[in-house]
Amino acid sequence: MRTRPVRTATLLAGLAAAALPLTACSSGTTPAPGAAAAPSSAAPTTASAPASVSAAPSTGGGTTAPAPSGSLQAQAQAAGQDQAQARSAAGGGHPAPCRSGQLTVAQSSPDVGAGQYYARLTFTNVSGTSCTLTGYPGVSYVAGGGVQSGNAAGRSAGKVVTVTLRPHGTAAAVLHDSNGMGGYTPAQCDLSAAQGLRVYPPDQRAALFLPWRTRHCAGASVHSLTIGPVQG
Repeated sequence: MRTRPVRTATLLAGLAAAALPLTACSSGTTPAPGAAAAPSSAAPTTASAPASVSAAPSTGGGTTAPAPSGSLQAQAQAAGQDQAQARSAAGGGHPAPCRSGQLTVAQSSPDVGAGQYYARLTFTNVSGTSCTLTGYPGVSYVAGGGVQSGNAAGRSAGKVVTVTLRPHGTAAAVLHDSNGMGGYTPAQCDLSAAQGLRVYPPDQRAALFLPWRTRHCAGASVHSLTIGPVQG
């Protein structure tokens, strides 16, 4: 019957011991704001330090990194410009063929002797752009009304080259024909009046007209008119 009070006393002692921590916890609630305030004030200090430390590498990186990057980019751009200029120069070395509208034609240096007639058909570039002539012009006599008279000029031997005509530049081809009858019989020659020459620049389908009142052999079997390749 005495064991019950002992157990009750033991139980009461245990409850008293457990109450002590609870009292400490409740008593600690008052300094808690003060204790939290100290770490809170320290936390910004601690946090600001890493922020300033991390800012330094960021600033340093921003200062040093763009320099090599910008330098390499400038070098690459310069190299690209050089290549573009080289390609442009290479392309610029080959102007387009001269169009008929860019040219005028005239006779120069006529030479008559021993029944033969020689002259130079001189092309002049009257445009503001360089162009090229390569090969043989097409030439024929023209009678009244623009009608072709006789056979078109044949091609005489000569070296074919490409001639670049800058603005106001010239190139010429040698024209040859018999002088008058030129050893043909009257029936063969069929001596006829011409008003001039129809001249096609090389590789062009639009003709130039060169006034030249003359008489020539227009017989169907006569092929005395010849033209050489354009030379510079």
